Amino acid sequence: MAMSQGTIALVARWRTATLLIAAATLWIAMAEIDRLIAGTVSANGENSSMAILTGFGSWGARDTWRIWSSVGNVEHGNLVILATLHVVLDGFLAALYGYLLFRLARGAKVLRTVAVLAALTDIAEGFLTVGAVQDPDRGAPVVAAVLGTTSNIKWLLLGFFLIGAVAVPAVRNDMVGRAVRIARVAQFHRLTVTAAALVAILALLPVPGVNDQMPDSQRLWAEGDAQPLIASSVVVPLLAVGLQYIGRLRSVLAWELWARSFTQELPPRWRLWLAAPLILAAGIVLMVFLGPVERTNWWQFGIFVTVPLLLLAISMVLKAASVLISPWAFRRKWVMEKHPQDRRRALDIWRGGDYLATLLIAVAGMALVRSFAGPVAMLLLTQRTGASTMPPGWPVNAVLLLSFGAVLACGVFPVRCLLFRRFPRWFGPDPRQGFGQRPYLKLLVLFLGAVPLLLLLVGPSFLTAILGVSATAVLGLGSWALLFGAVVVWAQQRQPLEIFQRMGLRANPVLSLMAAALALGQISGGAGETMHLPRTSPVPATVTRNSLADEFTSWLQTSAVCDMDPGHGKTARPMLIVASEGGGIRAASWTTRAFGAIAESPCGKAATLLSSGVSGGSLGLALVTRYGSRTGSTEMTPVVASDRVATPGALSVSVGGAIASDLVAGGTGLLLPNWSRGEYAWHDRAALMEREWEAEAPLLADPFDPSARGPAGALMLNSTVTGSGCRLVLSQVALPGSDQPKAADAGGRSLATPDRAAPPTPGPQCLSADHTPVSIDFFDPANGFCGTDVAWSTAAMLSARFPLISPAGRVRYGVAGSAGAPNAETSCTPAGAFQAIDGGYAEGSGLGTVSDMWGGLRQLVEAHNQAVDDGDSSVPASSSYVVPIFVYIRNSLGVDVTAKVPAPIAELAVPLAGLKAKASQVDAEAWLQRLEQSADVCLSPSCEEASNAVLGRLGSGRTVVVAPRSEAAIDPPLGWTLSMLSRTRLDNALADERGACGTKASLCRLLSVLSGAAVASR
Repeated sequence: MAMSQGTIALVARWRTATLLIAAATLWIAMAEIDRLIAGTVSANGENSSMAILTGFGSWGARDTWRIWSSVGNVEHGNLVILATLHVVLDGFLAALYGYLLFRLARGAKVLRTVAVLAALTDIAEGFLTVGAVQDPDRGAPVVAAVLGTTSNIKWLLLGFFLIGAVAVPAVRNDMVGRAVRIARVAQFHRLTVTAAALVAILALLPVPGVNDQMPDSQRLWAEGDAQPLIASSVVVPLLAVGLQYIGRLRSVLAWELWARSFTQELPPRWRLWLAAPLILAAGIVLMVFLGPVERTNWWQFGIFVTVPLLLLAISMVLKAASVLISPWAFRRKWVMEKHPQDRRRALDIWRGGDYLATLLIAVAGMALVRSFAGPVAMLLLTQRTGASTMPPGWPVNAVLLLSFGAVLACGVFPVRCLLFRRFPRWFGPDPRQGFGQRPYLKLLVLFLGAVPLLLLLVGPSFLTAILGVSATAVLGLGSWALLFGAVVVWAQQRQPLEIFQRMGLRANPVLSLMAAALALGQISGGAGETMHLPRTSPVPATVTRNSLADEFTSWLQTSAVCDMDPGHGKTARPMLIVASEGGGIRAASWTTRAFGAIAESPCGKAATLLSSGVSGGSLGLALVTRYGSRTGSTEMTPVVASDRVATPGALSVSVGGAIASDLVAGGTGLLLPNWSRGEYAWHDRAALMEREWEAEAPLLADPFDPSARGPAGALMLNSTVTGSGCRLVLSQVALPGSDQPKAADAGGRSLATPDRAAPPTPGPQCLSADHTPVSIDFFDPANGFCGTDVAWSTAAMLSARFPLISPAGRVRYGVAGSAGAPNAETSCTPAGAFQAIDGGYAEGSGLGTVSDMWGGLRQLVEAHNQAVDDGDSSVPASSSYVVPIFVYIRNSLGVDVTAKVPAPIAELAVPLAGLKAKASQVDAEAWLQRLEQSADVCLSPSCEEASNAVLGRLGSGRTVVVAPRSEAAIDPPLGWTLSMLSRTRLDNALADERGACGTKASLCRLLSVLSGAAVASR
């Protein structure tokens, strides 16, 4: 039976879906442009946005006009362009939502009138805004009142429409009916809904930070490398086709159930319940014979092997029991209750399945709009981040990709309608023709789902290098949906197992059982303690580390180039103590750029004593140390190394590992070895990312060396221990304050003999003698950590394990000083494990560790300065006073925006608002304030004079914050890959910092101090 033209016309409807997609696309573009507007900051550090200006209750936001009237001429010109563009898009959005609300209010003339008035008021609001932005100073008093009234009338009209829609029975019933129908469709096609929703969340939510990563990875497509674009252009339609076929095969069942009152009569397919045990058994064989075999939770195998077999066995027993009880009913089939006929529901599910498959392509188009709306708007601005600083062809490519995304998002449903009307058989089986159509489609869908997952399991680095970030994420999520969808389709015509029949179920709960098994495996710790063990280096790491006193003495001997003559017979030497904030690859790139500026002078290469890093800041410090030698040039600069590490390979393979190998291993216990950059072994997604880092920056593959020094001085890389929340520090100097009982030999190794044995402890402790939390020293032998022979990449990753991109590292420890283990480092019998995650969970600035170290270091500096006063020639640098300067390398944007003073709130809300006080006392500003107040290390007037000579050139204060300033530009994302646009943004921000020599301590003044040049306030 061919499809009738009436049915084709009904299924192929496209207008409402297209209008909704167009409205959402316009809103996304407006949100990106509004973020550029919010980047315009006045000289007083204030900013505003269109959302604030036209929000409900703002009454024109008079502060907005005051702020915009105080910006510079260039910034004001850019603001006019962006505001006009925002208003134009808002006008189209108003027309769209007005039309949609007009259609929704069928039969309610008053509501239709309200919808039209709301849209017209919104458009009038835009005209007023554009007129006022042209001259916010003169127009503010009058326009603020008129615009505020207009905005509030718009919101009141929309609110009235909502109340009226609920109050009018016809409209209310229509809305409720539509919601119920949509919910039924979503429940029936839940696999497709889940896949499309996850992709939309990753790509579309205009939330700063992590959600900026996917758009920035797509901006790489405009830089000339067409491979990821081609890969996405193949993957998205291919998955949409697979989901279309899955939807049609499911719609066949829906039509049979609700249009023909079908009930399953075929007996259960017992072979389906053998599939999981057989596949798992094959995986175990591969793991054993293709090894190396890793330790794992073998009982997890039992879950996936025994549970299906147990369900099958119980069902067979129940069936046998029913035969014994009633032998004459042996051939009687279980009679399932028929569904009442509901052709509309069957047709809704048919249409919904088709719409959802097409929606995946629309989401891909909307993602391009989000990625390139801001950059294309920047092309219209008069600023250095415009077309002049972009690579050749980038502006044209950006415009083309934005246009392609808009056409794809808004045109996919009309095109689908035309194709469906012309070639209906292309879209899968006709649900009205029943089962048995195109049986090969099940195999095709199974193939499309299984093959990509197998490739991701075996060779993730090869496949993801071809796909890129976006295509990897879409392919991984879509493949799981196709795989499970094929299993569901395979069993949909048959009755459930006897055990489920007795439970009153109409189908086998395959998906629920699989989800429960995977969740149980993850909750129980994944594939044992070895699943997320940090990689160890085959070359043993150096054990001996300097104490803080020895490190200070060594610095005094190597930093004489920094001596300054203040003219009082003694010299003064600036000593930098640096903290690098976390923030993924953005932090790493900003850190290398900041140190690139600091290390330009001979003093800058030697001035830093200690550097504390978190997350990406730790990676940046590692690159500075490995590629920024104090004595000469290396094969590449730290900035070049960070730019190479910022390519999308690491993030792509991490996403692939999270979706495939880590999910399988965590749920089933199956640690399948995979190939990664020539190494065949089990790699979790953190190890896969480390291997990509090492491929781009080979020196990161070397063993972590506590004696290596670069412009960043001695490093302290901060991680966080889950549960306790204590800092776990991978430090090149021994941390003070450890509460572990220990005895040590001359080499720093812990000793435990029958005569002098340290009492066994349950594991490394992070409590001091007064039970206050302190840091745990990862390399302290007394702490008994196993596997401390790590590479630089692994050390940085332990500080940068931000879930879900990278897993928590399982750091094992033995019992310090236990009998038979005189050296816990080399003879470690694991007694337990910590889970190490991103250092930002405990304290994201790195300043906390600096503060912990400063107490002991201050005593050393004071003692040295006293020795200089006393003329003690036995100490190094006996004529040089040491002047400490704290440098905070902060990569997060918006630090120059003045925080608004909070207004009083309702008494009932005070307890909740007061919870913020605790967090504010441990943020970066609080740490900097404490360090500033405790930085005086002089005990004599001559020391004060010498110190003031240095600090006077530095500006007011002893703390320097190196942070990018806000501007109307695309902010680099919080993630693990950066486009050239983002890297250019950081370069421009650093140029700003170098040129901002005001009266306060700044990078500009710090560079002048280090180079010995005179400072001119600007």
